Amino acid sequence: MSPGEWTAVGGLVLAILTAIYSSMRIIIKSVMSELLPNHGASMKDQISRIEARLDYLYTQLIEKK
Repeated sequence: MSPGEWTAVGGLVLAILTAIYSSMRIIIKSVMSELLPNHGASMKDQISRIEARLDYLYTQLIEKK
């Protein structure tokens, strides 16, 4: 292979790795936005509200005994 062909192969590999890196960053960023609290709209906030309601229901059931 000539040096020009090696350069083309190297550029192709670099482009593929850059695309993989960019897509992984986007995926990780979207997942983290759901796992971090943001005052109401994230999955973390919704789970926290459900836990708080369950704790309230448990205390109500314990008090009735």
